[in-house]
Parts: sequence; C-alpha cells; structure tokens
Amino acid sequence: MMTVTLRIFLIIASLLTVIWILRKIRKMKVKMEDAIFWLIFSALIIILAIFPEISYWLSKILGIESPANLVFLFVICLLLEKIFTLSIITSQLEEKVSILSAEVALRSQDEEKKLGKFEKKLDGENVNE
Repeated sequence: MMTVTLRIFLIIASLLTVIWILRKIRKMKVKMEDAIFWLIFSALIIILAIFPEISYWLSKILGIESPANLVFLFVICLLLEKIFTLSIITSQLEEKVSILSAEVALRSQDEEKKLGKFEKKLDGENVNE
C-alpha cells in the first residue's frame, strides 16, 4: 500500500525538481534535452503520487507486491537509463577531447617548426647586413 507519507514525499520531491530545473533553464545551465527528461520524470512521479490507483493497477498487472515498490522500481529504471545515456555521452566527449588534444599538439609542434625556420631566416638576414 502506498502511504500518504510516500505520496506527499513524491509530490514535494517532484515539485522541487521542477522548480530547480526551471531555474537552471532560465540561467541557461542545462541543455533542453536534459531539462525535458527531468520535467517529464517529475510529471510522471507527480501523476503516480496524485493517482495511486495507477500504481495499484500496474503493480497488480506486473505481479509486484506493493505499489510503493513499483514506484521505486520505476524511478530506479529511469535513473539507470539516464546514467547509461550520460556514460555514452561522456565516452564520446572523452574521445573528442583525445582527438582535439592530439591535433593541438601537432599544430603547436608545426608552429614551433615554422617559428624556428623564421627565426633562422631572420638571423641569417641580420648576419648578412
């Protein structure tokens, strides 16, 4: 059975998440894709908290003993999906950073060679004068 305490906690936590995300959007500190995920996540939690019948119905269909366990399972699964997505993005960014740092190293080495040739050319002109 989903207790009133759990329902109130879910509503408060979801509303705080919505407020926090909206503040981050206003300050342009979060990508819209991530903001949409968190807003939908919060909305779904609020729906489950306000209409616990949905949790009872789904838990009965899925064979989960308690609607509260269904809510926790739902939250855990969504957060695991988000973590997986973020780990993919992190891996891609690490690869890009590695490529960029190698490119910067090659360009700076090339610039040093050009600078060295230019300095030798200037020294040669100064000696001839």
